[in-house]
Amino acid sequence: MIANRQHTGAMRQETRPALRERLYWLPRVVSLTLLVGALLGAGWGAEKLYERLNVAIGVIAVKGEFAQVDQTEIQRLVEPLVSGGFLSLDLQAIRRELELHPWVHQARVSRRWPDGLVITVTEEVPIARWGDTGFLNVRGERRDIGDNSSLAFLPKLQGGDQSERHLMKSYREMVQLLQHSGLRIATLKRDDRGAWWLRLDNDLELVIGRDQVMEKMRRFLEVWEQELKQKAEQIARVDIRYDNGVAVQWLAEQGNISGWAGQKLTSISGSTEKV
Repeated sequence: MIANRQHTGAMRQETRPALRERLYWLPRVVSLTLLVGALLGAGWGAEKLYERLNVAIGVIAVKGEFAQVDQTEIQRLVEPLVSGGFLSLDLQAIRRELELHPWVHQARVSRRWPDGLVITVTEEVPIARWGDTGFLNVRGERRDIGDNSSLAFLPKLQGGDQSERHLMKSYREMVQLLQHSGLRIATLKRDDRGAWWLRLDNDLELVIGRDQVMEKMRRFLEVWEQELKQKAEQIARVDIRYDNGVAVQWLAEQGNISGWAGQKLTSISGSTEKV
């Protein structure tokens, strides 16, 4: 009997720790189960909320100051790109596409609750025409628009490929040189050999050559103020390729003039005129 009691007591002692061990893990299992359930519920709820909020775009608002493009044109560009819902729209893709337009310098695209898209456009500012088909912006970058006749009020620059920034830099330097003389550039060209030529807004042509362009322009202005300004209406062309002076081609005094009618070439150095 004593042996049986001892054996029974030992079994109870072994059972109690095992039970306590199971009860110890039960709250953790319950907590983990509740957590998993909460996460699944939250995920399901988030998905339903996303579906509810990801509605089709109903309003496209276009903002900005427009001179060359208008709100209707921007809306037409954007509409094919609005294929997703309010939340799934790729705003950066829309921005990149808009900035491919030659007249769009910068585009900002944002959402507006509950179904709107707001587009703010900054237009390019043309500084000069480039040939007959494009223009240069304030950064000297070329933008092709097919036909730039609407920009006829701007000076015309022309040169080889990849020469846009160089021409813009030289044009600005020349504008600074000319600002006190009242002369303005209408056309500035640089040919494939690197020779410069320009026409002023009074139809006077300057042949500059390849080297020391700004130095030659300064020399021309000195001669212009001393000798040529008073005779501007009689001059067809001034050749400033020379080191010590300029050569002047005069217009014919009478009759209709076509091309270079004047045949008398005058060399001027300082204030002395030699025929």
